[in-house]
Amino acid sequence: MTFYRYIEERLFKRFVEACLEETVVIYVDLLLTQKTHIREETIERMRLDEEILMDFFTESISISKAEKSLRILSDLRELASADSFDTITHVYANILEHYPDCPICSFTVQPAVVQKLLTLREGIPREDAKEVVKQCKELHENSLGGKIPPKSVFGFSKVKCLNGAKGSIWGKLT
Repeated sequence: MTFYRYIEERLFKRFVEACLEETVVIYVDLLLTQKTHIREETIERMRLDEEILMDFFTESISISKAEKSLRILSDLRELASADSFDTITHVYANILEHYPDCPICSFTVQPAVVQKLLTLREGIPREDAKEVVKQCKELHENSLGGKIPPKSVFGFSKVKCLNGAKGSIWGKLT
């Protein structure tokens, strides 16, 4: 990279980390606002995207830092591909543990990510989706116990589509 020659190495690494975080935020936002249903091909593309991003960013930062930042993509892929409602709630619990600033856990529209992924999936009846969202809300309430969640690795608060868009169809599942 020619840009690397013009700034100090540690500043360059911080710049790359900031670029990675912004890339992940934009990726999550685009995933959750897409118009097409999530299919098997979508899940495979998500896995390939994770690999491409990992390869690209590990040229400049450590593997552990890249993995830590990209873990949310893997978790969301797992959530999107879950084949049972028990698996969805299990993955949701993991997200709560690793990303306490996630809107599933700390914003007004608490199960926003689960809602959006469920509405993008084919073949999930509305009543079943409502039940899963209800279980996720209960998990959320139990995990917080009245505490304010600590800052997490991934900035879910930066994901535009989760910050209360007016006229949202996602509210129909709550």
